[in-house]
Amino acid sequence: MKLGTSSFAAAACLLFCGAAAKCPGSNALVHAKCEVSVEAQADCGDAMAEMEARVAGIAEGTWHDPHNRGIYKVLGRGKQELSLQRRTGNGKYTDKLTFTFVKASPGKCKIQGCSESQGTSVADYSTNYCNLRMMYCGSAEGCKPVAKNFAIVESSVNPSFGAGKDPKACLAVPTSNNAAGDGASSGADGSPTCPPTNFSSVQGFNLKNFVQSRWHIQQQMPVSYLPASQNRCVYAEYGLLQKKSFWGYDVQVQNHAEDVAPPHKVHDSGSFLCAKVVDEATGKLAVAPCFLPSFAAGPYWVIAYNEADGYALISGGAPSTSAPGGCRTGEGVNNAGLWIFTRRQQRDEALVQKVRKIAANKGFDISVLNDVDQSDCGSSLLVV
Repeated sequence: MKLGTSSFAAAACLLFCGAAAKCPGSNALVHAKCEVSVEAQADCGDAMAEMEARVAGIAEGTWHDPHNRGIYKVLGRGKQELSLQRRTGNGKYTDKLTFTFVKASPGKCKIQGCSESQGTSVADYSTNYCNLRMMYCGSAEGCKPVAKNFAIVESSVNPSFGAGKDPKACLAVPTSNNAAGDGASSGADGSPTCPPTNFSSVQGFNLKNFVQSRWHIQQQMPVSYLPASQNRCVYAEYGLLQKKSFWGYDVQVQNHAEDVAPPHKVHDSGSFLCAKVVDEATGKLAVAPCFLPSFAAGPYWVIAYNEADGYALISGGAPSTSAPGGCRTGEGVNNAGLWIFTRRQQRDEALVQKVRKIAANKGFDISVLNDVDQSDCGSSLLVV
């Protein structure tokens, strides 16, 4: 089926814009966004007033945005609605927010919020989620209220394709290598600066050697599309395309995983995914569904690779989220994930520990890595 212009726009919006809600809108066809539904233990008037107090507190010096010191501005106020704008601390990016307030029961308010990037974007490092959360979070979430502190429960958090929803990313301050930006950060609890200073991927990478045969995943970080419940018989295969695809992809990608719980349902991407070579020498690729423009692809970086020893360390780009144990990538679709690959399916504990040490030395928080069960995977998977 061939998509016309209007059909393509509708399909793109389904992928990137999320479900319909009270949102501010954006002139960018493809853009990151996030929607939340929250119950606040407060009257709606008090909840709205607290948000306005935080915005006013930026100029008054009584409050600052913990998410890299963004600048909020009130664009409009209705009886049950509040419209805001947030610019990143470095002034480069602008997002718009809409909150609606409905009384849920005496002393409780249902808050629905939507934040949309105003420029073309897919991955947002949880920025749109944090835009919203920083307006209603309380002391229990590590925030500093201005007028009224109230408990909240987030009943739903729905980021668009590629956008994040990591609450840890919201409590971050600018660092010297990304002053007032929204990417690299240093945790408010004194966690390390991320990405680590002089962080780099592999050097002298040979893509043809890398894709020559199947890789078995021995440990991996849970992400939205590959949760820990699918940590069984996971493998990845790659094939070089004879020529670049329409969207500029160079590699066919196949990912396979199975449910840990019986009957071990199979999750296989088939020919759905493709990769674009961004910089072959440093092992930097970008992966996305083959039908999407390659600018929407998420980073896939080879951090370490040794064909003779049969291992590779793969990351969803540079780890930009600071945590007590080191630096992490996001947990969504793009800019997310950490994997230990081996050529042999049978686990070699010494080799796994070697690659874990490489990851730790690179500055990664390796506590996010969980084992993958590669036993009893069937004869079709026994590739050595």
